[in-house]
Amino acid sequence: MKTLAELQAECAALGITVETNGRPSKDPYTAALREYHWRKDHPDKPLPEQFKPMLLSDWDDLTLDQAQELEQDCHAWIVEPKENGVRSLLHVEGGGVRITSRCVSETTYRLSELQHNLSHLMKGLDRLKGTILDGELVCPVATVDAGSSVTANPLQTTMAILATSPENAQRVQEGQNCRLRFHIFDILRRTGTELVALPLIERQAHLVQAFRAIDNPCLEQVPSFVVGKADVHRHIIEAGGEGTVWKKADQPYEPGRRVKHWIKRKRVVEAEAFVTGFKPGRNGHTRLVGALEFSVQGSDGVTIPVAWVSNWTDQERQAMIHIDPTGKIVLNPAYLGRRALIFGQDHSAKSRRIRHARIRRWLDR
Repeated sequence: MKTLAELQAECAALGITVETNGRPSKDPYTAALREYHWRKDHPDKPLPEQFKPMLLSDWDDLTLDQAQELEQDCHAWIVEPKENGVRSLLHVEGGGVRITSRCVSETTYRLSELQHNLSHLMKGLDRLKGTILDGELVCPVATVDAGSSVTANPLQTTMAILATSPENAQRVQEGQNCRLRFHIFDILRRTGTELVALPLIERQAHLVQAFRAIDNPCLEQVPSFVVGKADVHRHIIEAGGEGTVWKKADQPYEPGRRVKHWIKRKRVVEAEAFVTGFKPGRNGHTRLVGALEFSVQGSDGVTIPVAWVSNWTDQERQAMIHIDPTGKIVLNPAYLGRRALIFGQDHSAKSRRIRHARIRRWLDR
């Protein structure tokens, strides 16, 4: 996404005046640009509703005591399977159905719309006009031939179907029996009644009622569990699932915000590794370390890179750099060879490195 300075410059170039209050933020500039581009192309139509989904925090950010407290909780938290798909909101409106992603276009500044490739998901919703459902687009098939590529897992398949033309998306889904499904786990509005301020437990009751009004086998409700939550997570991981989402039952829905009452808990891979290199920082980390490379030693003695770790504080990044006599930024020699326990989501199919790697702790001091 563009920086605040870039958004301000674009507004200035277009002659758009933006009123701001208090701390500088991208939001008013993005909203102004969105309105400008919409009015330019659709002068007689209202701007479609822009509703961002609530975002999750990460289980690995919890302390050990916090994690144990959640696992031992009896009623305040629920746990649901985490789907490996594309987060989306399904809007049932008077003029039809819209399916929006969480991604904002840098051209129109509107949320990307996906319904043109998913005509089968727009049926059987006539009794739910004025409803917004939150869920995940998931492909039931791991491998398909999308024409320009052959996918290797359900997420790749989902992305390929959404990225191709509507005609090809329909041809692929019908010809290879891989119609995307919409797994619903929350409801923001039901037949015109706003629900975001209600606690999750009450929204779930509304979702049950709304789901009964759906006549489409490609829409399904995500199950929730209240007891044995740690065992539920373990069984899902053992069965090959991506992980779970832990949700506090008494909390509201906060559109567009990353909250601490929805927590994603994914399968984790760990490795003891040592520092073998670095990448320079970019954007706000120019002339600092951007990421450290971690490697392991294979049985034949060969050094094998396994991960890039980039979640460092500015203070840590500053300690990692060293300026050589020519003024070039290099890695502080004290960091080369340092050992650490690192963890991440899984291994990249292409590079075999740990994806989204982070450091759990240093092992050598």
